[in-house]
Amino acid sequence: MSEPTSAPDALDHADTAFWRRGDLEDVLRGTEPLREDESFEIPDLADDEWDRFVEAIHE
Repeated sequence: MSEPTSAPDALDHADTAFWRRGDLEDVLRGTEPLREDESFEIPDLADDEWDRFVEAIHE
């Protein structure tokens, strides 16, 4: 006998969407480059935290 299953909920849909990423062009569609007055700077970030942040971007 099989176990009953529930209908997919919002979390199931988000999980599927996350793992089924499109190509880079699709992912970036609708985004804009940083403006001159914007930056990646995060206030109060320690040097080692910044290093880990930069490493994560390059993964």
